[in-house]
Amino acid sequence: MKYLNKIDYRLSIIFGLLALVSCGGGGNSGGGEEEIFSPTEAVLVFPDNNEECTSGVVVSNTQAKVNFDWNKSDHTNSYTLFVKNLITNTTEEFNASNDNLEVTINRGTPYSWYVVSKSNNTTTTAQSDTWKFYLAGEGIENYAPFPAELKKPTNGASISATSVTIEWTGGDVDNDIKEYDVYLDTNASPTTKLATTPNAILENQSVDLNTTYYWKVVTYDDNGNTSTSQIYSFTTN
Repeated sequence: MKYLNKIDYRLSIIFGLLALVSCGGGGNSGGGEEEIFSPTEAVLVFPDNNEECTSGVVVSNTQAKVNFDWNKSDHTNSYTLFVKNLITNTTEEFNASNDNLEVTINRGTPYSWYVVSKSNNTTTTAQSDTWKFYLAGEGIENYAPFPAELKKPTNGASISATSVTIEWTGGDVDNDIKEYDVYLDTNASPTTKLATTPNAILENQSVDLNTTYYWKVVTYDDNGNTSTSQIYSFTTN
């Protein structure tokens, strides 16, 4: 009788272990959560950065179709293409399921663009680098510079100092930037020229405390073409 009880006891242990395994208690093969990966950044391919785009399909005297192309990113189900007109500062968004998209845009116009990668499994997204290009226009032999990209002070910055460093980035498909005019004052549309310089930085510029300043940069090339940046503001305290 004692021998039978031992057998029953051992069988109960075996059946209990089997029940645990079947319910997922035996390791990762049962109820473990699947790992979710965030999408990676797309790598831009075309239109080329800081170049003139001449391969668009002409639609009219003012517009052409351009095929935007990028490398597929990992863990990605869809993309959003952002194309910004650097003259009007307006941005259009286009959804894409693949790694390219044809878009109709204005000829003879500078643009910037980037791609956001998205996944169906997470709300996390990944943004590519931002590239600039100039879409070729009819009869244009020399292009105006890209509007300067303002870097420092950042827009809306709060600065505890009586001097600031002003920095920006210029670009031109013809590589013939001559100089920059920098405007800085307390008007929402600044008209006071702070300096004319061939460099893309002005260091140790004096400012008053407790004041909101606005600044912009006008870029000139060797052929007299110009472009004007956006207007940024910062406040001293």
